[in-house]
Amino acid sequence: MRPAHAMTASTRGSLNVGRYYFRVRVETGQVFDIYYDRAMKSLDKRKGEWFVYRELEASK
Repeated sequence: MRPAHAMTASTRGSLNVGRYYFRVRVETGQVFDIYYDRAMKSLDKRKGEWFVYRELEASK
């Protein structure tokens, strides 16, 4: 990998590699772990997809 590309990849990641995880609380009080998978699945889905990983018990 060229140095200029390596510098960009170190902050942004390589094309189609990686997942970003988030924990969200919705208006009903439910808590979910969700993630965005950057992997390209097909030509129609080049930008990745969102997934619900799991539902957690909400702390009171």
